Amino acid sequence: MRTSTESNKLKEILSKGPEPHLMTGSQYKESLRDGRRIIDAEGNEVEDVTTHPAFKNSVEHLAKLYDYQFDPETRDKTTYIDPKDGKRYSLGWEVPKTKEDLKRRRELLRLSTYHTLGVFGRPNDYGSMKSIGFLLINDKMREENPEMADNIVKFIEFSRKHNIMSTDLVPDVQSDRSVPANQRPGRLRIVEETPDGVVLYGAKPVGSVAAQAHFVTISTGLSPDLGPNEALWIAVPVNSKGLTMVLREPVTNPDSTFEDHPIDSFGEEMDNMLIFDHVFVPREYLFSIKNVKLLSIYGETGVLAHWHILSRLMYRAEIFSGVAQTIVDILGTNSFQGVREDVSEVVSYAATLKAFILAAEEEAVVKNGVFIPSEELITAGRLHSIVHYPKIMHILRDLCGQGLVSRFTAKAWEHPDVGPKFDEFLSGTGVSAREKNRFFNFVWDLTSSSHASRVALFENVNSTNAPVVKFNLYRLYDRSAPVNFVRKHLDLPSIK
Repeated sequence: MRTSTESNKLKEILSKGPEPHLMTGSQYKESLRDGRRIIDAEGNEVEDVTTHPAFKNSVEHLAKLYDYQFDPETRDKTTYIDPKDGKRYSLGWEVPKTKEDLKRRRELLRLSTYHTLGVFGRPNDYGSMKSIGFLLINDKMREENPEMADNIVKFIEFSRKHNIMSTDLVPDVQSDRSVPANQRPGRLRIVEETPDGVVLYGAKPVGSVAAQAHFVTISTGLSPDLGPNEALWIAVPVNSKGLTMVLREPVTNPDSTFEDHPIDSFGEEMDNMLIFDHVFVPREYLFSIKNVKLLSIYGETGVLAHWHILSRLMYRAEIFSGVAQTIVDILGTNSFQGVREDVSEVVSYAATLKAFILAAEEEAVVKNGVFIPSEELITAGRLHSIVHYPKIMHILRDLCGQGLVSRFTAKAWEHPDVGPKFDEFLSGTGVSAREKNRFFNFVWDLTSSSHASRVALFENVNSTNAPVVKFNLYRLYDRSAPVNFVRKHLDLPSIK
């Protein structure tokens, strides 16, 4: 039985709500007041995540996704009833076992992507995919340590019952590369082991949305030259004693209005550095420790998370196609052949990503009882999405002409000598001047703001950048049949 502090806190909060295994938005906000330690970009301690300027808008935005679990219009898209006990749970934590399960899971992802415009790379429903991915190698982990293999299953069930939000941490912190990797002081490692758990020291970077979540799952599977004390596969409550999250500088203004910033006014998923200063992690949250060999199969756990990432990018691409056409409609530029070709490129990007997703789901397999899409096709789709994303952003900006620089604030519009002239001079095709201005504020937030730059950077490096994905595609994609066809046709020796 779990008796850790964060478990008791979540149980207490859930006991006061309308469903025993689902949180409302207000319950989610209350769950973040759990003693977690955060230092903001000004060097100040964050007393309350839900009201701090760096978080207040994003927390409200994420809380609405929790409320969707209770809205009659979205309840069946965000939750499911378990036939074993008749109780309702978050669909995000259902282990997909059939193609239909995966499709329903993707409908949930569509809802979260359209809600956040896809600028939250790790929304409420992301972390579960990383944790469920551990089940794909659970048989191999069980051979090494049955107790810890059971911990994975128990953690997923705990997360399902408590409707938690999590994110994952993999890379090492950047530091002096002239120092051997296994001697770098910031590398996360075990400094003490007891029968009850382990004590960690070091750091993990880029904890996107960690400060708005409940847990982080950590692997050191991509780290070079690991020693036994650095070989980790674990979950850590973000309110653990000794754990400090340090925020980067915000890229959205907490006082932004919807009129001036239709995307940025909803906040951002804050990246942060997690500093572990002798953080105790209970044994129940240990999935594998001190086993360097086992970490070599880390890549096998990622296919569901990569499917989530590509599906989100597919839905973002759908939004991009809608934005491209709306730019053309508002500016009345549909008659220009070059404009039509640019819109077609955006549409082609969206259609191609959709084709990758549908094909990957069609060629899915079952592994350890989990239904997983084709890793080959997901990897190829991710490469396509990463390589073409910057061009799509450029096309959207280019279609706007002067629209992105002829944008004005609501306060400027309120000036008695200016507003009436704007209303007279700046109308678009089928929209008023103010509606046109709001739309181009939206496109600015999507393609050109500081937030847009952060999102573009995130998309490029999230789950590895293009060169690494190319290597993985070369390694994964089975070309043996066509290779042997060519060799047989030309009477060349076959490859075994």
